[in-house]
Amino acid sequence: MQHYIPKYVSPKQAAENRARWWRRLFWTLVALPLLFVFFAYGYSDQAPAGLRSAIISFDRALGYPIAWLISTILD
Repeated sequence: MQHYIPKYVSPKQAAENRARWWRRLFWTLVALPLLFVFFAYGYSDQAPAGLRSAIISFDRALGYPIAWLISTILD
């Protein structure tokens, strides 16, 4: 049976791991919801015509995942 040998993590590596964790947390809790709100606004009647057409064109190019997500969440 092999014995478990703990891996040494230097203070620099520990700091990099914490920074990576904070970046993931930021993208998960802040950036993705803000991006969803931006796209939902782009689909609304209050959005300027240029923004609305740009978001719809972008969504069409991706296969309408934004419209599907909005309809799923706001249904």
